[in-house]
Amino acid sequence: MVMMRIDRDLRAANWPEQKPIESIEFQSGDVLLVCGGFEDRVMTVLDKAASSKSCGLTVLNFEYAPTVESNHFEQVSMICEDAGWKHIRIGYDRCNPSGIFDNVAKQLPSDVRRLYIDISGMSRLLIVQLIAGLIEHKNNMPTVSILYTEAVTYPPTEAEAREKLASRTHDSSAIFSFISIGVYDLAIVPELSSSDINRAPTRLIAFPSFNPAQLFSVKSIIQPAKTTLIHGVPAEPALRWRTEVISQLNLINDDVVDQSLSISTLDYSECLSILLELYDEWSEFNSLVLSPTGSKMQTVAVGIFRGFVRDIQIVYPTPLRFTDPTDHTHGAKQVYELKLDSFISLRNDFSAAALITQ
Repeated sequence: MVMMRIDRDLRAANWPEQKPIESIEFQSGDVLLVCGGFEDRVMTVLDKAASSKSCGLTVLNFEYAPTVESNHFEQVSMICEDAGWKHIRIGYDRCNPSGIFDNVAKQLPSDVRRLYIDISGMSRLLIVQLIAGLIEHKNNMPTVSILYTEAVTYPPTEAEAREKLASRTHDSSAIFSFISIGVYDLAIVPELSSSDINRAPTRLIAFPSFNPAQLFSVKSIIQPAKTTLIHGVPAEPALRWRTEVISQLNLINDDVVDQSLSISTLDYSECLSILLELYDEWSEFNSLVLSPTGSKMQTVAVGIFRGFVRDIQIVYPTPLRFTDPTDHTHGAKQVYELKLDSFISLRNDFSAAALITQ
């Protein structure tokens, strides 16, 4: 008897490409999930839809709690009102985030044709919850696409970052002020939890970020026996200094890390491939804990991976607070689309085959 392995089916499948797009033709029956955060790029897809005079669109707008004054929640509402679109507000409490996919599924219109998820302003944990939920969902889902908008500039500048590093000897707290500050708590939601977490020594898979408190908090609470770090390498050569600086901010060296890997921050398929390799290598004799604090497209890969592989524990170090909105990305340029239909079909096919063999 051949044992079925969903991770190997996923690895063998033909994965869709994320494609740059210039416009989006929304139609009646389409649903767009957005989060009106404070970055410029969170409005790009909505602005394109309004400019194209799209009709019959339903917009589900995630509104974060605790609130940030600079968020674009009201602008999203105004665009929807001016365009005549249905606007549904969905609260997302970053301090109590469990069950959000079930809430979204209840809010979806019964006649939804296509579902678009604009991740540009979304929490990384929210991205994983939505994608894993969609892939695992037992009912037939509509056509599903991920939309992601690149920013023009990504603070900090190299000079600012290296100045912070140089100040470490005088004021160690100065290095903790990029993007987000501190950690409120380690979020562990039931829908992304594993019942196998205590069966074997724990291996942590984590993505170092500009907030070193995130990695420190996860390691302190989980107390892993082994650690694998996945370093993000920006697609633009001019930004690749960030990989080195993030490592230095997180005090990473060969003495404290068991395994280090480097992958693209933009190409989701690189991250998905690495996660499947790590699962194949370590899951038999380790309980795997995955902390998705990498780039947005790396986080998409985590969501797809978790939608197939359930014996992975997802943990997320929720930031205590964010730095000033001026310290975050500015502008918007390329929009990418990634269609998830083939992943959803593969998951459904595997589930059906598993039922037949029982």
